[in-house]
Amino acid sequence: MKLVAQAMRRALAFLVATMVGISLLAGVRAGSQERIAMQTYDDLLLRVEERVPGFGGMFIGPDGRLAVYLLDRSQIAAVRSAIESVFGAQQVPAAGLLALQAQYTVSQLKRWTERATELLAFSGVTMVDLDEAKNRVAVGLEDDSSTPIVEQALRRLSIPREAVLIQVTGPIRPLDTR
Repeated sequence: MKLVAQAMRRALAFLVATMVGISLLAGVRAGSQERIAMQTYDDLLLRVEERVPGFGGMFIGPDGRLAVYLLDRSQIAAVRSAIESVFGAQQVPAAGLLALQAQYTVSQLKRWTERATELLAFSGVTMVDLDEAKNRVAVGLEDDSSTPIVEQALRRLSIPREAVLIQVTGPIRPLDTR
């Protein structure tokens, strides 16, 4: 179950990155040799936050604008520049940007998401993800009967309950590859 959830997270990160039109491969210099390092979409979001502290994620809204979570919404020009630097200028849609009030930064959400992966060991937990479109950590459950044990584990892991979206996803079934 844990491997399925991890594979789904990787597939989702790849799909999101592809939808935004970015390349997941970035060249990294290692001494005199060039090697390729895999960067996740979350890693790229962290690079934006390094340039604009208070950045909490982004997504394309229904109106075609790039909705950007910021602790300080007046940083919209700075975050546009950072997004263009990290993802490329072509990734900012012609419709422009929309600043949304963030409650959490990408780095906080990533740290809590990494801690919350322990939840995947519990029966009934289907996924754990940094949900940049909601500015939350998302936890998927087969049904709501697992909610109390997940909430108790969140307290033990020191993850604020209000930072987590617990949602019923239903069971995850492997694809039949026959």
